[in-house]
Amino acid sequence: MTGMTKYAVFGRRNEGDDTLHLGTVSAHSDRLAKTYAYNTYDEEDWNYLAVVREEDLLEVEHGNVRREVPQ
Repeated sequence: MTGMTKYAVFGRRNEGDDTLHLGTVSAHSDRLAKTYAYNTYDEEDWNYLAVVREEDLLEVEHGNVRREVPQ
């Protein structure tokens, strides 16, 4: 599966609900990732569904979080 990118999938059932991590999909493009997420997680009537490239997720490690001071 050369050229595939892994995406985290998030969804929310109703406006105002918490956004939940539903799982992951792999795709060759953002457009395909959205299609795969919709088709894979369509068992619910989601109010909101989103994909995020896993490479764009920011890991928060205990003890290594620094606050940015606005300039």
